[in-house]
Amino acid sequence: MDVHGATLPTFVCPRIAHGIRVDGDVHKPPWPSIEPLWLVPSHGRGAPPDVAAALRHLAPDAPPLDPRVEFQPTAVRVCRDDTSLYVAFQCVDRDIWGSFSGRNQPIYTEEVVEAFLAPGPDVRRYVELETSPRGAWFEASIESPELGRCGMRADRDWRCAGWQRAVRVRGTLRDGARGAGREAGETAPSCWWSVEWAIPFASLPGGAVPCAGDRWRVNFFRIDAERGGQYSAWSPTFADPADFHLPERFGSVVFA
Repeated sequence: MDVHGATLPTFVCPRIAHGIRVDGDVHKPPWPSIEPLWLVPSHGRGAPPDVAAALRHLAPDAPPLDPRVEFQPTAVRVCRDDTSLYVAFQCVDRDIWGSFSGRNQPIYTEEVVEAFLAPGPDVRRYVELETSPRGAWFEASIESPELGRCGMRADRDWRCAGWQRAVRVRGTLRDGARGAGREAGETAPSCWWSVEWAIPFASLPGGAVPCAGDRWRVNFFRIDAERGGQYSAWSPTFADPADFHLPERFGSVVFA
């Protein structure tokens, strides 16, 4: 339990025998065989996604999401081998867009998926990794001595050495800013976008490969501009306005 009285979630990270070719395709093995984590509204209100319907909308040939469905689902899958942590995000999205490219632009003001990883039980030091639909990325090492934004320090010069990233989009990826209109004559409406990562354990704080039974503190997030802004989390932070930098709300991963 945390200060909100809500149980912190836990999942088991399976071990795979061989590494994954990082190309953004989350329909290739081993991803379909790994149980997804589903993100929920980060403020903790609202119903969780309809899993059966969400999986249909994440299929390779999925149709666009019905506009009457308010919350856009996000699935996260995680596994590991002897050298790396692999993470796959897949985001149902009616309107996929972005304006930034390259490293450490403010992609968290647009559309993005994020992972906060604290190797070990101490959540006062963690790393923040992000990718946008356009393939822009953000990486920083965070120190949070007071477990919140007060006193928090973000080292944006830190680099996650060897971090591999790839993105795929089903439908139209708009290059533009929030509120820009769709292209005239658009023939491929947005359906989903996926992000695939390989994160070397050696690049993370401590640099140690986790042993079976080791436990880390983690959280996964998504920001989307849909309908004034949707903020999703695996472990809700209960902050409104949204705030992801609340490490006491990180869940746990136990390594197989």
